Amino acid sequence: MKTAIVNSESYEKHITGDGHPEQPKRVTAIKEKLKKRKDLIWEKPDHVPEDILAMTHSKNYIENLKNSFPKTGLKFLDGDTVVSPNSKKAVFEAAGSTIRAIDGIENNKFKKRILFI
Repeated sequence: MKTAIVNSESYEKHITGDGHPEQPKRVTAIKEKLKKRKDLIWEKPDHVPEDILAMTHSKNYIENLKNSFPKTGLKFLDGDTVVSPNSKKAVFEAAGSTIRAIDGIENNKFKKRILFI
């Protein structure tokens, strides 16, 4: 069993503006460092079914979230949550990363330590 990295290119398109800690440059730098290691498994996130999201969030919350992403520019959802047009895919793929991680652990494909980037 190896340690898994669950990653999608959409994470690098989640633009939050200069000065925000969620920077594509940070994701790229971490990936470049980790790609040098040969002892890691690289995985893509799963699609998250609506029924899984509905287990922890109301349908109203899910619909509001889906409609919260701007067509252009940046939008603040609250004091420190910034989203851009490509953030929507990143948000749902981040949830899918958790599904992929759990499945990999349950199927003994990954070690219990997983890094999401």
